[in-house]
Amino acid sequence: MSMINTGIYFKWPDYLVFSLSLVLSAAIGFYYACTGGKQKTTKEYLLADRNMHWLPVAISLAVSFTSSGILIGLPAEIYTFGTIYMFTLVGRPIAAVLSAKLFIPVFKQIGSISLYQYIYKRFGRVLSIILLVEGFVLTMLFGALIIYGPALAMSGVTGLNLWVAVCSVGLIAMLYTVLGGLKAVLWTDTLQFLIMIVGCIVLLIFGTVKAGGPSEVWRVNKLSGRLDILEPTKFLSIDPRSRHTLWTQVCNAILICISAYGASPIAIQRILALKPGPINIFLCFTTVLLITFSFEIICAAIGLVAFTYYKTCDPVASGVIFSKDQIQPLFTMEIFQNLPGLSGLLMSSVFSASLSTISSAMNAGAAIILQEVIKPLKPNMSDQRATVICKMLSTLTGIVSILFVIFLRLFGNGLLSVTLALVGIATGPSVAVFTVGIIFPFVDGRCAVIGNVMATAFTTWLSFGGLINKPYVYSYPVTTAGCNITDENLLANISSPVYDPSTWNPQSHYREGVSAMYDISYAWLTTEGFLLSIIISLTSSLILKNRNLVPKDLLASCVANSSCTPQLFKKYIDYGKDEDDGDSTKL
Repeated sequence: MSMINTGIYFKWPDYLVFSLSLVLSAAIGFYYACTGGKQKTTKEYLLADRNMHWLPVAISLAVSFTSSGILIGLPAEIYTFGTIYMFTLVGRPIAAVLSAKLFIPVFKQIGSISLYQYIYKRFGRVLSIILLVEGFVLTMLFGALIIYGPALAMSGVTGLNLWVAVCSVGLIAMLYTVLGGLKAVLWTDTLQFLIMIVGCIVLLIFGTVKAGGPSEVWRVNKLSGRLDILEPTKFLSIDPRSRHTLWTQVCNAILICISAYGASPIAIQRILALKPGPINIFLCFTTVLLITFSFEIICAAIGLVAFTYYKTCDPVASGVIFSKDQIQPLFTMEIFQNLPGLSGLLMSSVFSASLSTISSAMNAGAAIILQEVIKPLKPNMSDQRATVICKMLSTLTGIVSILFVIFLRLFGNGLLSVTLALVGIATGPSVAVFTVGIIFPFVDGRCAVIGNVMATAFTTWLSFGGLINKPYVYSYPVTTAGCNITDENLLANISSPVYDPSTWNPQSHYREGVSAMYDISYAWLTTEGFLLSIIISLTSSLILKNRNLVPKDLLASCVANSSCTPQLFKKYIDYGKDEDDGDSTKL
């Protein structure tokens, strides 16, 4: 590639395609607001009448967590740090099986979208309030990040005004979510999935051709060291300070995916919306895996193709863009500069990913506030009034997300890092609480609170300490040798970057003492929080003896109904008591 063209911006066909995708999303909301039951009951508005086909449910569940961060962030990750990250694909099927077999059956019996109802019944009010506040704040922060991150990345390379992008995503998501309820969210997610997958495939095909073909992509990335997924000496490392290894990626993926697909209000809401039948859950999770696998492989390939395209002129090192997260938008604009409308399609795919994530968060968030805050205060509220309030809450959560975007903008990129750190802090201890709840009947609310609070404190210290005392991270070589050359013959004589194994020496950058803790890979943070919470909860249970029996319906079937269950577990299980008969396990 020759000198990078920095004067490429959206043309009117791009704006047309981009606007059309947003209008279609809004139209689905209007359609479901005016058809069927017209979203007048909470059952229809929040659970789509519990009669949805497994395909749109599976697509929605997949794209709700295949955010714009994946579409923009994953190509940048592969471009900069190599392909070991892709071992996350090994952990996803494990997480899907654990979610479908252990977590979903227990939470589905509760019959509530709010997982905090399970926490209340199993551990009591104190822990449910802690997780409720923590979950709501983190969901809003993450939603704001999902809106702001792509808007910031693309505004610098497309000429699209930042606040136009932010408000477009936020307002359109609010419109179809408030008007059409979960049905609109599910079918809009399906539309957005088609836009996302088509956009990514088109970019991959055109980009590969422009980069010189598949063989050239393989050759250049092999020389530069980015195909490190083929190097066992790197990905089999047991050093916890190695940024990515097989072990970090599998463990992290299992916990993150359980959090997303087995222990999140968004997942439970979609499972409850399915038509009855165990085959539907199986088909749903199988489709989720196929979709997420496809997206991650395609996005990783785009990262390799983008590096091949920029092999003689890295846009970050040359100062054309200020962040690696802008590589994919810049690559898109350059590839399609002579094909009006296709840049708009690709940008639509990124914003579709944002829409699917934020709308799901808004709908589920409104349901949780209704269940946990409004209904306890107004227990005799009519269903019609509850539906109206839920629509108001959906609007409120959307406004809060946009307000959080304003704060992100005011505080700059530092707060973006803080937001990502916050999300990482909570996931491990949160999954640990649900795991302890369904597997260890001898752990009561007191022990679970102690474990969660102490583990969260530890991960908070480690995460923020790492932000302040940043660890050394090795990135693969790039060059700017061809940035000012336009002659194709001269460019052909410039060698692409070659990886020198002697430069791979991260050990020389590791620190000692307390600071050595900050060198531990960020990918271990979730696992550390998970294990520490479980260990502390179990240890506390040896001191603070549980005096209550746990209704068997609050435990995984492999614990409550198995002949292999240890006697220590059985003496804490109430086999004759249904979970609705009381809350004996509360603090």
